[in-house]
Amino acid sequence: MAQEQSYSTGVMLAAMATVGWSLSGAFVRHLPGLTGWQINCWRGLFMALALLVWLAVRYRLQLPARVAEVPKLALIAAGSFFALGSTLYVTALTMASTANVACLTATAPIFTAMLSRAFNGENPSKATWLASFMALGGVAFIVRDGMQAGNLAGNLVALSCAICWALQVNTLRRFRNVDMVPAMVLGGIGVFLVAGFWGGGFDVTSREMAILAIMGVVQLAVPIGLFARSARSVPAVVASLIVLLDTVLNPMWSYLTAGEKAAPQDFIGGAVIVAAVMISVVLGQRSAQVNAQARARHGAV
Repeated sequence: MAQEQSYSTGVMLAAMATVGWSLSGAFVRHLPGLTGWQINCWRGLFMALALLVWLAVRYRLQLPARVAEVPKLALIAAGSFFALGSTLYVTALTMASTANVACLTATAPIFTAMLSRAFNGENPSKATWLASFMALGGVAFIVRDGMQAGNLAGNLVALSCAICWALQVNTLRRFRNVDMVPAMVLGGIGVFLVAGFWGGGFDVTSREMAILAIMGVVQLAVPIGLFARSARSVPAVVASLIVLLDTVLNPMWSYLTAGEKAAPQDFIGGAVIVAAVMISVVLGQRSAQVNAQARARHGAV
């Protein structure tokens, strides 16, 4: 069973995970010749291996018992949502504009909110819904110049990616009392196989393999581990909103590592996203305090 974790700790873990995920653009700049399939293929494998090593070091001989604690449905669901979401994301980028994909995948917090009650019994407040739409508006403002009617099928695939993310976050939250990292290992292996055999992602050079190995650990494995742990104390919708900070951080890393300058709308849209995240975090903190007080009163009875 998972140990008690404070809300503020969960928020910090989700934020740290987002910082790690936001490094994707910086890594991709050093892999100009690779397709999304090649990147996802080997990044997924190295993520799975890194998480497996971490689990082995942490639990040692207790690892089989820890894995057995995870309900089979949770193990398969979370792993499948991760693998499917990653595959859909790469597929969407081949069918629709990057701006369209970015905007449509930013609907994930809204889908997360819609599914939260059914999965976890969590009812997002009106203010949380407002924060979700605020964040979506911020993303849309950033990418509006690149948006187009585009390919309907590609847009639907991008939307499906957002739904997969919402399902994954809610699954992690639903089974927060067990360590869900084994499910992410399964998902990483699934991504490796799908991207390799379906997308032809196996063929990379030794230099590219080395970069992908680092990327798999730093940009994926560590953030996945942190985010899975954050789900123990952070509502699913709040966690999804925190992850949208990637839209703000990713261009920043690209500027620092490759000199890519941000457009004026990036700052305006980024400010809206940050404001939305702050609103959701503060509301979540108040809710956590109310729940803690209720538990304390219940325990005193």
